[in-house]
Amino acid sequence: MIGPISTSQAPPLRLPGRYMALGIVVLVLSGSLLPFLPALGGSGFYSPDVLAFVHLNTLGVVGAVILGANFQLVPVVLGRPLAAQRAALLSFWTYLPGALLLATGLATIEEPLLAAGAVLLGLAVLTYVWVIVGTFLRASRRDGVVWHILLAAVNCGLGYLLGLILALNKGEGFLGPMTLRTLGAHATVMLAGWVALMFMGVAYRLVGMFTLSEDRIVPRLVWAELVLMEVGTWAVASAALLGSRPVGGVGALLLLMGSLLFLAHLLWLYRGRRRRRFDIHIPFALTAAVCEVGAASALLYGIARPADALALWTLAAWLALFGMAETAIQGFLYKILTFLVWLHRYAPFAGRGRVPRLEEMYDVRLGVAGWAAWTLGLLGASVVVAGGWSAMWLPGLLMMLGVDCFLINAASIGSHALRRVAPLGDGRSMLHRR
Repeated sequence: MIGPISTSQAPPLRLPGRYMALGIVVLVLSGSLLPFLPALGGSGFYSPDVLAFVHLNTLGVVGAVILGANFQLVPVVLGRPLAAQRAALLSFWTYLPGALLLATGLATIEEPLLAAGAVLLGLAVLTYVWVIVGTFLRASRRDGVVWHILLAAVNCGLGYLLGLILALNKGEGFLGPMTLRTLGAHATVMLAGWVALMFMGVAYRLVGMFTLSEDRIVPRLVWAELVLMEVGTWAVASAALLGSRPVGGVGALLLLMGSLLFLAHLLWLYRGRRRRRFDIHIPFALTAAVCEVGAASALLYGIARPADALALWTLAAWLALFGMAETAIQGFLYKILTFLVWLHRYAPFAGRGRVPRLEEMYDVRLGVAGWAAWTLGLLGASVVVAGGWSAMWLPGLLMMLGVDCFLINAASIGSHALRRVAPLGDGRSMLHRR
């Protein structure tokens, strides 16, 4: 055993590192664009620039970080090395150009770019699903947390197929009036079935681990929340395709119940934590869980009020993508990046000299300031999105400031990978840059 998020079964650091580095770079890029983002409601919801920006975040930030985190954590959780590790390593080189081409194709409505991006991205996604499912089938441990990760990966593959149909439709227009319905199903499967399920599964693992409260996780509640989320996801997606409002309402209610159950479970873990010291990931994770509840509430309310449905559904997507996913990503990257860099640079010298603690590798106060700016901007932007206004510049600036604070800390964490540690004879150690 090497550490809480790494074992001898874990892949080479370059596998998760490439995906996470891509996620951070695109997060900074998209954060700088937030003040200039056009209105998301009304007729602009399906506009090329909005679709391109959304996919820049879903593929470049959320998807990249999820794949990187999965490739690192799945072997640790299952106690088995990744199936087809070489294929997983190669997947990055189809994922990166695929995501770039697809986002560019959506912005320009160029069919060759869309087709090429969809094919390359599809190779990476199918490889990801194949690796996760293959690793799962080899493992003996299959608890609720593991099933979160497995079902999320399968949902990702199915959601990709819906996205592929939409990408082809951009040029041919064969979906006709089914276009927005298919878009709704695609968004539901990817945000609720993939991102939310993955967030929950990873949160159970990391929160319990870093707060020393793993024994307080209630397996029955984990399974109940998983069933509510999975059934709710496919009920809403099916209702979107079939145009069945009652089924959609039931599905949205199930999603809300699952989200509330998860939030309550998370609070239960934090309340009983044995590691009482403040941890930077706590405010990020709790904010993400609250946004998940808000997204499910907006979805349910939008189904119940057809007159305001478009604005509320757009708000639900905003809260799920930026409120839940990108907030959680910032919080968990503080833990994952810091530990991986510490493991790579300092673990061999632990016990032989002084090495920094994890929280000494970045500025905690700057992290809290970044969380506060991001959360305030997120709240203001949610009001703007709900109202269908175009005044995104002020909340966008706050969110950009939050991303900048995270970037500074991420650079501080990364700088430790460039330091050389030389143990001294008196038990101390000397740290210096190369």
